[in-house]
Amino acid sequence: MDARMALPELMYLSPTTREKAVTIAQELLRTNKISPREAVAKAILIAKNWAVKNVNRNVWKKLKSIETEMI
Repeated sequence: MDARMALPELMYLSPTTREKAVTIAQELLRTNKISPREAVAKAILIAKNWAVKNVNRNVWKKLKSIETEMI
């Protein structure tokens, strides 16, 4: 785990996204027969997509609540 945290790709993620990426990478290593490097790269992409969807959902909810208040 500590060796993976030293990867520069993980250092640029937010703490929540980094935690999600590490969890996904661990799961990929357990279930698939891929190298640790490939698992981390794939996990980072999945975690980034998750983060974008999460942010978009929160923004949409905020805009919807503002719209409701204005009506």
